[in-house]
Amino acid sequence: MPIDQERRLAQAAATAHAAQDRGDDFAASDAWRRYVLIEDALRDPQDLLDEGVALSKLAIDLWLQR
Repeated sequence: MPIDQERRLAQAAATAHAAQDRGDDFAASDAWRRYVLIEDALRDPQDLLDEGVALSKLAIDLWLQR
């Protein structure tokens, strides 16, 4: 993982923890969302596509069971 990405992940996590510590749920959620986006940007695009397809198939299966 590139050093800049590690720094960005650490910064997003620190921001999220600080928001949680002060009871700011909105800011904490926003910071954790940013953390996940940074993590996802580092993933292999094919893995992200495969995960999206699997989730879509699951959603279709759940919809058909109603």
